Parts: sequence; structure tokens; C-alpha cells
Amino acid sequence: MKRKFYLILLFLLFVVKVNALPLPVEVTADGVVLMNADTGEVIYEKNPDKKEILASLTKMMTIYTALDYQDNINKKVTITQKDIAGLWEYTKVGLEEGEKVTYTDLLYGAMLRSGADAALALANHIGGSEEKFVKLMNAEAEKMGLRNTHYADSYGGSDDNVSTPREQALFVREAVKNKTFKKIFGAKEYTLSNGIKVVNNTRNLARFYAYDPNIITGDKPGYTTPAGLLLASTATINGVNYILVVCKSDINEIFSQHVIDSYKIYHYIIEHTSKEQVIIPKDSVLTTIPVVDGTTSEYAVIADEDIKLKLTTEEFDRITYDYNVASYITPYNKVGDNLGYIDILIDGEVVSTYNIFLKDKIFSYQEQSKKIIVIIVLLGFVVIVLLCVNIFARTKK
Repeated sequence: MKRKFYLILLFLLFVVKVNALPLPVEVTADGVVLMNADTGEVIYEKNPDKKEILASLTKMMTIYTALDYQDNINKKVTITQKDIAGLWEYTKVGLEEGEKVTYTDLLYGAMLRSGADAALALANHIGGSEEKFVKLMNAEAEKMGLRNTHYADSYGGSDDNVSTPREQALFVREAVKNKTFKKIFGAKEYTLSNGIKVVNNTRNLARFYAYDPNIITGDKPGYTTPAGLLLASTATINGVNYILVVCKSDINEIFSQHVIDSYKIYHYIIEHTSKEQVIIPKDSVLTTIPVVDGTTSEYAVIADEDIKLKLTTEEFDRITYDYNVASYITPYNKVGDNLGYIDILIDGEVVSTYNIFLKDKIFSYQEQSKKIIVIIVLLGFVVIVLLCVNIFARTKK
């Protein structure tokens, strides 16, 4: 069964090259792949097969491999000097020798804080040594058919941790099938059992630039000077699941260009993919039709439901309406009569039609007068009855 899966994966590696289009927006990233996570199809790409230094994207495979080889992630381990040695230049969670933490703590610390100490501790305690664990990481890459992916350490410090945007997208697509990986990948924050709190900084950077932090549903950033800024992320837009990998974005002042590049691409997708939108809300007045010989001068045509169309944001802004309705109506019209239609157009082309029917009876002055006379007669009758009752009551006394 596994052999069959990996053959399919290799097939996808070939197929997705055929359908992809050049990236439609300008970004600083050297390599980009936007993939439909549901189908595996690469939608847009820029240097998709160029080898890039992975930096901390390496930790995604560290976490995936750890989950594959450690069933009990609630098990506690004791941090040793070997787990924290030689990491002074890298981002760390802040683990200390001798303290006890769970594998869950290490997994979240490696993902959210991008802690090199958490990643190295996972490697040492699960593989027996980092060297042995890295062999497991490369074996996982080989199983997935990631032929241009290689890992040299567990935390992304080496420039020999390399892959391509396409293969990292394929990796993420497979990794998020693991529910625990997906949960950690999508977490906003987590507090370790030793009290240290780790936070997803990508969402904070999104807020800083007034982007919607909820567009991205999961992510792992990376950075070293030679690798530039990297971001692997997932998003769901208009009901479609996406995976986006950007590699070697420019290093800007607050180290956020990978987030800016990613949001440029996601916003393009939002603006250029269709979703069902309400173009005319229920109870809106669509138009009015003159009434001849009626008790009212005009009849208001009301939308009896939300009128919806599947549109892109740009198409929504280009909607126009063509009214083809009756010149007038009279009391002789009956409820249910067709009064015409409204064409909904985009760039002059009809995309939908809303038919109009008479929903209320139109009264003439004569009918209205008859109603008034009937009401007066009924009221008079009631008054006479009441007077008679009153007179009868007095006579009886």
C-alpha cells in the first residue's frame, strides 16, 4: 500500500509541472509554489524546482519524523547538556539542563518558537543521537519521493539542509494529514509544562501590516542570512485549501518580507477566485412599476430572497442591471402575473435573470369604495345591535 502511495506521489511530481502558471504578482521571493492542497495541482510557481536552503523549515521534517517514531508525546524527558550545546547563535525556547519537559512541549517549541534546542532535544531523545535522527529524516524524504531534499541537521543551522519549493509543498500536503502535526502547525500559542509560552509570530506580523491573520491556517517560517526569509503556510479561501511555500524572500528591516510576499499571493487568490456572494439582499426594493386606476400610484417590486451569484471580487464591482418590466399595471392584473424580468450583467453579458411576479392584489378606487361601504354598513349594524341590547336591558329593569 505504501509503495502504491509513493508511486502516486512521484506521478504528482511530474503532473503538477504541466499545469502550473507563472506567478501573477511581484514578490521578492526567489522560489514560490502555490498548490491546491485538495488535488495536489500546482497553480502558480516561480523557480519551483530550484534548490533552496531550508533554514528553519527543516524543523517541519523534524516534527513529522518525531511524531512518526514517538507514539506517546506526553512522555517526559530530561534535558541534557547535549540538547542545548552549541546553539548560541540560533533561536531557542530557553530549555535548561536537568529540567523535565514532555515531547509535546518540544514539538510546540520547535514549531511555534522555532527553538533549535527543542528540535535538537527531539532528535537526541528519539533517535539516540542527532546523527541517527537525521538519517530517519532523510529516509522519510526518500519515502515521499522528495529527490531534491536533503537534511544535514535537525534544526536548520546547516546550509546543507536543502529542498525545492515544489517538494516542500508536497511535504506539507502529506504532513498535515497527520492530525497532531496539523494541530501544531496551526496553533497560535502554547504554554510549555515549564511555564514558557511560545507564540506564532507570523500572525503578529500579519496584524502589523493590517492583514487578516486568520487567512493563514497554519505555517512555519524560517530564516538564516544565506537562506533569506522563508514561509510554508496553508490557507482556505472560498472553500479551497491551499499550500504556499515562499523561499528566499528579501531580508527587510523587521524580517517580515516572507509574510508580505505570502499575503500578496493569497490576496490575489481572494480577488480572482469565485465565491457565492449576495448581490441583492432579501426585502430590497428592486424597482417600482406605475399603477393605473389603482388606489396607489406605484407598485414596489421587492426581492423575496437573497439574490446570490458566484463571483470574484472584481466581477462583483462590474455588475450592472437591465430592467425589462411592464410599463404599468392595473387592478385587472392578478397575483402571480409575470411582470417582466431583471437581467444581471457583467461587462455587458447576462450572467443571471431574476423574474418578477405580482405578489399583492392591486385595488381600484371602485373596489376600495365598496370595501369602505361594506365596513361602514358592518359598523352601523354593530352600533344598532349594541343600541338594541342597551334599550332591551333598560326596559327589563
